[in-house]
Amino acid sequence: MRRIIWGTVFFTALAVAVFMWAPGLGPAELKAMINDSGATGPLIFIVLCALKPILFFLPSLGLTVIAGTVFGPFYGTIYVAIGGAGSTAVAFYFARFFGRGSVEKLISGRKTLVEIDEKMATDGFKTVFMLRLFNIPWDLVSYSAGISAIGFKEFYLSSLILLIPSSFIFTYFGSKIGDPLSPGFILALFLIVAMGSVPFIVKRVRRWQKTGE
Repeated sequence: MRRIIWGTVFFTALAVAVFMWAPGLGPAELKAMINDSGATGPLIFIVLCALKPILFFLPSLGLTVIAGTVFGPFYGTIYVAIGGAGSTAVAFYFARFFGRGSVEKLISGRKTLVEIDEKMATDGFKTVFMLRLFNIPWDLVSYSAGISAIGFKEFYLSSLILLIPSSFIFTYFGSKIGDPLSPGFILALFLIVAMGSVPFIVKRVRRWQKTGE
């Protein structure tokens, strides 16, 4: 109980400090803040990305788009990947620290939680990889892994496989968002839609294999 209390105090204080330091962090405000930070801009961006799982007001997609517009596709991908690697660990240990009871409230209404638990117990590495491939919300997978029996190393290595490719797609999309008629923007948008369609395609294929319809 003492650990829960002190953990709650720490994470609450951290969230309040960031919010007071940078209130109303929407995409436009965040972009302006990073642009005005000069050489420390990349570090600030990486830290915000890493802490995103416990700073629930930060937009995930907004961060990757901002990285593309501010840093470009190459450096933006590097910073997003570093921040994403940090956020993956933060979300996992946040869930493991507070335990199932607290995290279930955070992701209440998610019917996939029980299924994810069962699959992670039997084949954690493959399950995490497939959930990442299916474009399930990144933090949701990390929270679910944290309250499951999967080991951190198995979870983390499986997550890192798709981290850089997915970071590049969204960051490149952000770098081209000012030119929506360019081939690069259209290609990035197509890849994002394709990633989002993977779960539906797999579901359709499985249904066809079972019923022939």
